[in-house]
Amino acid sequence: MSELISFLSSGIPGGIFLLFIVLFVINLSLFFLKNSELMSPATWKKNLITLNLAAFLFYAALWFITQPPKPQERIVVLPTQIQDTLFLSPEEFLLTETFEKAALNNTNDRYLVHRWEWLFETIKPRQRSQYAEWQRTARALRPRFIVESHIENGQLTCLILDVKKNKRVQISGEKEQGMGWFIRRLDGELGLFKDTPSIPQIDRAILAARLALYNKDYARVLALVEDRDDIPARTLRAAVLIEKGLKVDVDQERAKYVPVKNPDFEKAKQILVPIVKQRKNTPEIDLLMGRMLIREKEYTAAEMFLKKAYVEDPENCRVHFNLSFLLPDRLKDIGYNSRVQILKRAIYLDPGYRDAVYQLANEIYLSGRGTLGSIQEAINIINRFLEIHPGDPEMLSLLGTLYIKTNYAKKALPIYKALFEEFPDDSDSYYNLGVCYYMLDEYNTALPYFLKAIEMDRHLDSYLYVGMIYRKMGKLDSALKYFRERVARKTGDDDTYAKEAMAGIRSVLIQMEEEKIAAKADSSKQLPTH
Repeated sequence: MSELISFLSSGIPGGIFLLFIVLFVINLSLFFLKNSELMSPATWKKNLITLNLAAFLFYAALWFITQPPKPQERIVVLPTQIQDTLFLSPEEFLLTETFEKAALNNTNDRYLVHRWEWLFETIKPRQRSQYAEWQRTARALRPRFIVESHIENGQLTCLILDVKKNKRVQISGEKEQGMGWFIRRLDGELGLFKDTPSIPQIDRAILAARLALYNKDYARVLALVEDRDDIPARTLRAAVLIEKGLKVDVDQERAKYVPVKNPDFEKAKQILVPIVKQRKNTPEIDLLMGRMLIREKEYTAAEMFLKKAYVEDPENCRVHFNLSFLLPDRLKDIGYNSRVQILKRAIYLDPGYRDAVYQLANEIYLSGRGTLGSIQEAINIINRFLEIHPGDPEMLSLLGTLYIKTNYAKKALPIYKALFEEFPDDSDSYYNLGVCYYMLDEYNTALPYFLKAIEMDRHLDSYLYVGMIYRKMGKLDSALKYFRERVARKTGDDDTYAKEAMAGIRSVLIQMEEEKIAAKADSSKQLPTH
């Protein structure tokens, strides 16, 4: 319904509701004039038709003027299939890399090129060698065009699939003709480029190192670029250090009082800062610098690098994601008023970008302060991601949590059962199932799950639920014990579950006192009288 209202309103504030108000005022006024005999029936009828038609036509004109541009049509270029199994080699990604670099900042506005590295990171590592998984993931992105290719006996064949019209166009030629020939033929079929594309020369060693970087094979990256000192090679060495540095947990309490240096970040800066000082930094270098500085909470410096990367590469979803960590006021000059807006743009560019989806789902829920509408929007975003990346455990866990928040325990239950089967040694698996059964009023089923979570690693919030279950069962001494255990494990003044446990203690003590008074009253009635 909301989508229909949005469509009918186009870009007009108030949209369709404003039209209804105007029509109501027009018709009410004419009706008054007619009944007051200030207007003859013939004039009334003529004005009724004229004014209503004028209002509709004026609104229609505004609707077309304010109508937002149509969504860009996505193009996905898959790696070239040489064998049945992909070896993730530079040869297989030569066409995709050439196509992507030729399209950078030269794409017709109606198209959006989905970058191969985004697709690479979306597919699970163990499935990246399966060409069928690349095809499935590409289709899940709902593109307009998918470009597949394969090499056989020195012949390169490209197949352009028009997903919307279910049509296919084939381009074949000798591989020796070069990637430029195929890119120009693709452009002839798709009308992709604004200008005649300049075909870049691809450095295969750098391409191989980038593949290894996205595959998190850092030793291979360093081995491939160890004898080189050009900017692409130095950038890759820095990227490895930054990826390692991002995995280091910083003691935030200590960092408040003592400067904490990340050794990997310091080494990366020694590589990148000289390049920046020579003004030879690329958008990739600006993004790397921005990522480091965001982690170090140097937001002013991070803003400078990330906005430079944004200007030079405005359709890079990774740049948008990192910009989202800045305060909203810092984003206004690039057209965004909130973190939600810029994260939505990042996901528009790459619907399979799990970090952005996770952050956006959380942000929408939190910014909506838990309203049903905000939670439902977050649920829709996660379900869309799961079409592309089915079975993602962290996203499934978040989806289950949101179903619990909206009291849809029946929808959360199969999710948590699947996670339980995948992670049987995780206390959260027991806790989440316990919560589902508790919300379904199946307390006898829920209790063993909470007790097992406590047995495994003293799972904090399970104590509260055990206390609540025992209270419902009338086992007040046991309930009091677990409520007190939860309060004893209070994590801070804002620990809401500890506050609930404290309230539980009070309610149990009151109930116990009431039962004592009732018991005394009963015993006094049974005493013999003389």
